[in-house]
Amino acid sequence: MQFGKIGQKIRDIRRFNQIIRILTKHGFGFAIQQLRLNDHIIGRGIIKTGVLRRFTEPQESRAVRLRKVLEELGPTFIKFGQILSVRPDLIPQDFCTELSKLQDRIPPFSYGEVRKQIWESFRSYPEELFSSFDSIPLAAASLGQAHRAQLKTGENVVVKVQRPDIRKMIETDIDILYNLAQLADRYMQDIRFFDPVSIVDEFSRIIMKEIDFRYEAHNIDRFCKNFKDSTTTYIPKVFWDYTKSKVLTTEEIKGVKLNHYLCGHRPCEEKKIVAANGANAVLQQVFIDGFFHADPHPGNIFILPNNAIAFVDFGIVGRLDEETRYAIVNLLIAISMKNIQGILKALEMLGSFVDEESARDFKHDINDLIEWYYDIPLKQIEISMVLPQAIDVMTRHKLKIPPQMHILVKTIATMDGIARQLDPEFNIIAYTRPFVERLVHERHDPKRIFKDAVFYSSELLDILKVIPKDTYEIVKKIKKGTLKIEFEHQGLSKFIFEMDKSSNRVSFSMVVSALIIGSSLIIMSNRGPLMYGLPVLGILGFVFAGILGLALAVGIFRSGRL
Repeated sequence: MQFGKIGQKIRDIRRFNQIIRILTKHGFGFAIQQLRLNDHIIGRGIIKTGVLRRFTEPQESRAVRLRKVLEELGPTFIKFGQILSVRPDLIPQDFCTELSKLQDRIPPFSYGEVRKQIWESFRSYPEELFSSFDSIPLAAASLGQAHRAQLKTGENVVVKVQRPDIRKMIETDIDILYNLAQLADRYMQDIRFFDPVSIVDEFSRIIMKEIDFRYEAHNIDRFCKNFKDSTTTYIPKVFWDYTKSKVLTTEEIKGVKLNHYLCGHRPCEEKKIVAANGANAVLQQVFIDGFFHADPHPGNIFILPNNAIAFVDFGIVGRLDEETRYAIVNLLIAISMKNIQGILKALEMLGSFVDEESARDFKHDINDLIEWYYDIPLKQIEISMVLPQAIDVMTRHKLKIPPQMHILVKTIATMDGIARQLDPEFNIIAYTRPFVERLVHERHDPKRIFKDAVFYSSELLDILKVIPKDTYEIVKKIKKGTLKIEFEHQGLSKFIFEMDKSSNRVSFSMVVSALIIGSSLIIMSNRGPLMYGLPVLGILGFVFAGILGLALAVGIFRSGRL
């Protein structure tokens, strides 16, 4: 049964009804028709004929209207839109740009609910845990809100408290997103290529981690470890005794928010120092640590009195393993040397393969992109422009791009944009070069090469030990005639579903035909109870055949396939 899980839960049905109304309100009625929601059990109950007729689209662009839809649908869909905003391989660039404007415009919840959440986590109320606790929230977002407080030991802290029942809401929305993704995969050919179910899978993993505040706390601890010796980057401390899955307590940062700092009047030299410190902090996270803050917008960065950079809000982070970082370095070197073959090799290391048919066109487009920026001074090249163009070329040629790469692109572009506001002469290439050189040096360090050689030689020995035995087993099975080869069909379930539907229609048609033939024979025999001189059984047979035949015709017309 379609939407079986939703049909069993009243809250899911109500939420689905709300989604339908908001979609039609903003001119997305055509999506309801394309997904054939009215063909499903849940759809028949909530989608009215009048709603389905509202297909006239407003004057605003679809990108703007989609942003408004997601904002109105609340936390889950806002987060979903924010993740899509860094995936130009999935949605057009104008949609990415618009969805990047998504903000959590959600009012704070009451202090009574805050006390309840803290009680459920610690079996104590705020006034019992802290020496002081500000009942007025410092900030409110989709997943929770922050309050200033002071520990009994004297430390000033920020307490982040989760919204009540947010987990239930997110689980309901993810359930609905899964069902919509399955319908899109079945009925929308253009979207099927992007595997919408896998996209919802990835989103589900991200947001379920984010609503457990202990996950963010562990992220903070890791950043603290990475920057423990830094004098230009500061990470707030986590107070684990006051942290649970729904409550996160961190050190309060005493500084100026970067968005306020950018609006103020500061000496140019001071701004240059801040830009350099911020760039070095982000580049260390990317190239050295492989663990970076994935949302470094001005609201999540503070400027401390000594011009050091302090980061907050570590719910979304990016990870790059050593091989990926090395591939990125190779890509940067190949681009700087205009080595097209090197670019292709680096992309293959990142998991993006160009087939032979499109390789020539891809090389041509990449060469055009490089030539476009060839004579432009480095300080005039804006990474926030170059990276999206490069991603666009890869997307047009249907290259598979790892999700972490998109997050990295957004992070680097955001950092570059902020640094240029602080220092118009900022040159990200110059700041990146030392980190790239360090990574290359580490890669070619004799100790590292020896370590890799030992590791791979041990793996090779293991393989050499196994091959003779496996070969013997295969030959033995071939001689006995017991060797079996298994095949797995991809996408066969959809074919079976369509075949099952077709066979049901054929069977239905045969029943109708049998009724018509049987009724005709009864009428020709002119036996049995008569009505108006005709056998009653024959008349009833024709009536039933007509009703069943009409139902079959309606079903075929509604499916859109004659």
